[in-house]
Amino acid sequence: MKKWIWVVITIIIAGSVGGYAYARHSQNEKLYAQAMQRASLQISNENYPSAETSFTNALKRKPSDTKASRLLNQTQSFIAANESFDNQQFGTAKDNYQSVANTKKGNEQLKDRAQTRIDTIKTIQGNMKTYNKLYDQALNESGEGKYVQSNSTLDKLFADKSIKQTYYTSILTKAKKLQKQNNNAISGSTFDSGSSTASSSNDFEQSNSNQNTTNNPNVSSSSSASLTSSEKKAANDYKGSNEYTVTKKDKEVNGKPITDNQITKARQEISAAGVDSNAMSDQDVRNVIKGAHTNHQTIQQYVKEKY
Repeated sequence: MKKWIWVVITIIIAGSVGGYAYARHSQNEKLYAQAMQRASLQISNENYPSAETSFTNALKRKPSDTKASRLLNQTQSFIAANESFDNQQFGTAKDNYQSVANTKKGNEQLKDRAQTRIDTIKTIQGNMKTYNKLYDQALNESGEGKYVQSNSTLDKLFADKSIKQTYYTSILTKAKKLQKQNNNAISGSTFDSGSSTASSSNDFEQSNSNQNTTNNPNVSSSSSASLTSSEKKAANDYKGSNEYTVTKKDKEVNGKPITDNQITKARQEISAAGVDSNAMSDQDVRNVIKGAHTNHQTIQQYVKEKY
């Protein structure tokens, strides 16, 4: 009789344990399915960090599940790609997006979005190549003193509507700065004056006849400050915003002509301030001299502030 009772008790205990294990398994399956469903919904809503969390929770319920692991890795790669894209690290972003798009049995929405971004990056990289080529051409033309021609080249860059997109902010800023420098060189105008530390305005008025440009590799020989006849014609024919020529007044300070020795000395001070004076025409240097005089600054102070 007692043996029979123990057998019954054993069966009851075994059934309870088995029932508990089955119930726990069923609960885990349910929670896993819910986590996977939430992750899919969050991807649809473009809430990728939450999708990553849901896939992680699914793996807690089924640690060896290959589907959850695959989708988690795909989601994490997409998040990393987005971060690189936002930081304009387009090469790295493209590689990560390609990994997402190549995921076998991965989330189809992530694949489609990754491919769209890959196409966008290709367009951006193509535009950057074109914009940099135009900018480099304009920069070389400006360095040769062909300011009107340089601005005409920059106009081609500005005419492209895409240049205003945030991807191209850096090159657009450089192009606008170069255009401003060209305008100043063509018109002979000075920068806007502002408050600064007072210093002697006679620093640039004193010439040094003993200075020799061959002693300084950053100092080029003096040349005529006025535009050539072809440049004057180009300035007159140009239909943009730079229809100027250099006048006699543009080559003077306080009614006195800026001498070649003053230009030579100014070039040395410009180079000492960390700016390549070889890239500047004589009129560029005159504009620096005039700007320093207007702002009551030394040449070096003015260059460091404005360039």
